[in-house]
Amino acid sequence: SFNNAPPPEAATTMNSPEAWRGAQPEWIRHRDQSMEQFQMDVVKNRVPEDYVASNPQLAAAAAAIITGSRDAPSYLKKLELIQQLVGQGQTITSEKLAATSAFLRWTASGHLQCAEDGNHHRPNRPAEVSRDIFINMEQVAGLNPLYGKHGTPVSSVERQLMRHLHPWLPSFSSEFTCSVPMTRIRDIAHRNDIPQDLKLEIKHTLQNKIHRNAGPEDLISVDQMLRRLTVDAYEGQYNQDFVNEFCLFAKELKKFFNASSALERVDALRPNLEQDAQAKIDELQASMWAIESGEAGHDGILGGEGSAVMRALRASVAVRAHFGSALETGMRNDAPDESVATRQEYRLAEIALEELAFVVMARALQCSGAGVDGEQDSQYFVGMLNGGDAAFWRIAGEATVAGLRHVAISGWKGGECEATAKDLEAWCGDAAVLAQSGGSPIGTREAALRLRATLQRVRRIVESHADALSEAYGDVPTDIANAFGLPEHLGVTHVEALVRAGVPFQISRYVAPMLRAASDAAGCRPGGYDAVSLGVARGVLVECQSIEPGSLGDPLTSGPVVALAWTADGDEEVRAAGAHVKGVVLARDLPHLSHLAIRARQEKTPLAATEDASALHAARGLLGKEVILEVTPDGATLRAVTAADVAIELSAATSAAGVSSTIVATPSPTTLTSKPECLPLDSATLETAGAKATTCADLARVAARPNSGFKTKPGVFLPFGVMETVCVAAGLGQALADAATLTGVAAKSGDPNSVETACSAARALIRSVPFPPELATQIAGAFVSTTGDTTRVCVRSSANVEDLAGMSAAGLYESEIGITVSSATELGDAVKEVWASLFSRRAVLARHIAGVEPRFAKMSVFVQEMANAELSFVLHTRSTTAVAGVGPSDTLEAEIAVGLGETLASGAQGSPWRLEVSQASGEVKVCAFASIGTALMLRPSLAHLGVRAETVEYSAQALSRDELARNSLGQRLAQIGAALESEYGSPQDVEGTVVGEDVFVVQSRPQPL
Repeated sequence: SFNNAPPPEAATTMNSPEAWRGAQPEWIRHRDQSMEQFQMDVVKNRVPEDYVASNPQLAAAAAAIITGSRDAPSYLKKLELIQQLVGQGQTITSEKLAATSAFLRWTASGHLQCAEDGNHHRPNRPAEVSRDIFINMEQVAGLNPLYGKHGTPVSSVERQLMRHLHPWLPSFSSEFTCSVPMTRIRDIAHRNDIPQDLKLEIKHTLQNKIHRNAGPEDLISVDQMLRRLTVDAYEGQYNQDFVNEFCLFAKELKKFFNASSALERVDALRPNLEQDAQAKIDELQASMWAIESGEAGHDGILGGEGSAVMRALRASVAVRAHFGSALETGMRNDAPDESVATRQEYRLAEIALEELAFVVMARALQCSGAGVDGEQDSQYFVGMLNGGDAAFWRIAGEATVAGLRHVAISGWKGGECEATAKDLEAWCGDAAVLAQSGGSPIGTREAALRLRATLQRVRRIVESHADALSEAYGDVPTDIANAFGLPEHLGVTHVEALVRAGVPFQISRYVAPMLRAASDAAGCRPGGYDAVSLGVARGVLVECQSIEPGSLGDPLTSGPVVALAWTADGDEEVRAAGAHVKGVVLARDLPHLSHLAIRARQEKTPLAATEDASALHAARGLLGKEVILEVTPDGATLRAVTAADVAIELSAATSAAGVSSTIVATPSPTTLTSKPECLPLDSATLETAGAKATTCADLARVAARPNSGFKTKPGVFLPFGVMETVCVAAGLGQALADAATLTGVAAKSGDPNSVETACSAARALIRSVPFPPELATQIAGAFVSTTGDTTRVCVRSSANVEDLAGMSAAGLYESEIGITVSSATELGDAVKEVWASLFSRRAVLARHIAGVEPRFAKMSVFVQEMANAELSFVLHTRSTTAVAGVGPSDTLEAEIAVGLGETLASGAQGSPWRLEVSQASGEVKVCAFASIGTALMLRPSLAHLGVRAETVEYSAQALSRDELARNSLGQRLAQIGAALESEYGSPQDVEGTVVGEDVFVVQSRPQPL
């Protein structure tokens, strides 16, 4: 029922013999300087002198590496070349880190050969260069923002790239930076109790070579000699004292090249750690011994084997977190050498423990029944997940949680990793939560939906990591590999190799089957498809066995195609089949971090995978037809192109050609003021302030009625004409009119660049106008705090072409949130930004399509006190899925998110809570649970800090944990929505917030139908 195969071999450690891909050492008994010179010339001339000049597309860092390599034949010179890019005094960038890490990795693994350079430098010189590089990276690598950083601040992406450079730098502990390091090999070479031939080989191949020009190839030589002296020797062949001394030297050289394993590293650091940390290391060592010795057995994840594996996984997190916490802050500029060396040991231990976690997670997957990488999962693994087995889900959840915490320690989305880990712990392991869903995390539809939302969030985290690495490396590895004549695949698959060797990849192997099981239990995998790479593709559906050159026709003569591929091993590339392939439907499930998945996202090619028989049967019925493949976070749809699609395409082409469009909206009449003034919001009218501000004023009237169910916030408005008056006062009245006219001319031309240029000019003109300080004072005076707290306001648009029945859509114009009324400058800039949004590209084109000339478009602004929103919502009082012409639906739809409403409007990744509420029965149906990673919050106690982005922990949110809370809020919102629809006589699009027990409505507009 589970996998009884031997445990997977440990991943190769950095600079180890297992990772070596270079030439094998040649044992010599005398120095051959002519051969050294020949080898040096070969290495220096590996790249043609004019290579960079002939390849102007090269990134600057890659070009520097390629050019500099001609003067860097030796290991030391190569390190110095890297030092020139990322050593102290140099600005660290993603491009530099990508180039140097790839170059040094290939040097340390032997893909790039090292040779003599004609000089004599002991190992202390490479150690000193390594220290210089390390210091520059660590001074900016702190994760804790409360501590000062030194040097140029770096992003989380650059921190990930640093992790790819650190393991390949040599050690610079005091034993290697002293004036005469590694004297043990000299003493060994001068012993009189070893054969003369052996003595000469050690002297010339090892001692003299290392003391003159140490390089990673020496690690391979020592490993071969060690095997020769131990494994291959017969008993008594060599003096035991000599063998012992050579073993000690091998260990010393291994330490210099940082080739120690994770357990060796933490064991070496153990004596100097506090008792609690020592106990954690003891637990890790004991659990790993149980696994590696076979004591734990091979009885699967639910037996003794699984117990030991999960112990090891938990312990790896605990030990690594100890070292990680010590590395959270950037290193001090004045840190003594001993502290710097200790920090390197901590850093390398932390990185090695991530490698160990990768191996342990692989063992956990294996003994759970998951397929070996590239193979399908066993029926046992899939069956236990699909069956909702509580113990199996608990372990799968715990393994994923451990993986997330490792990713957090690595510095990638730490807050979101921890929040998501807590959510998984709750849904898969909290007894109180599980009791509500029949003891299983997918025991009910709602429980499955909730878990699905969290797993989608996990998937976004790991995919964002892979995508960030892919973008950061770009073409740099390929360019460097090509320059040195390395095998083509080495550069092309460099990023993929890094991704597939990391903990995020193992997380993805867990998440994919867990997400399928949760989605199926929730009944929400549209068409049975799994979304791999998002987007929309259109083309003729063509069948192929696999994606490979020629399998989908000639790229030069074939039109756009969507591929239906029946097999894949995950290593294909869509591009290999031709640029005419616009999308892929794969007839098998696919890991989201497989090569094919990564490359599809890189190339922005929509890709959906399915093993669902009905979905594949339907797909085969579309073969040879023009289809549209639409892949969204919720799944995918594959359908034939319809006449409506063709009509939409023709309409878009007609609009782009500048053909006049049908007028669908008429601007509301306006009365323009000639004074820079602000007025109470409750006095706003359609003529002075537009539909939005007028509706907000009217909402206050409705809210004042008994049992209205909601409240509103007070405010003021700047009438139509204030913007023009301020521009006239600055001598720019005519310039504004001319700029507005030019936006209309550009829109009619259909040229996107002309539209953007005209719109940018109009916005820049408005931003340049001085804002009257007396007007800012007037606005601020309307918001006097009675508590002494900082008052924050929202500055909102209200145009005469906004919230009309023909042009009703949120987000057409700008709003500025979290503005403090105590700053006249901040307040004035916010008002001007809203004015300027009258000429956003989207607004100008929308008015053009609606037939509204620029001179008729006017903008007023209103300012309202902000609520400290705990939740925000958008309501559609008529179901958007109601069939047109059937009449009003009695179902209200609500989307709810944590924090301010800008999260809902911004299109943030993830889903909000989606509820459907029957107006007739009050029944609340959950269509989706929230999974948006961050929320915009305005905390009363921290109002002076303004609006802040905070990570959301959904297991602490009542709407995720408590059905009663969902029903209560859903029914209350439905009552408010019904009242507003009745008030305004049409379906409404309502926006609002929840603060404690209070509901605030901030907007109600005609619902787009």
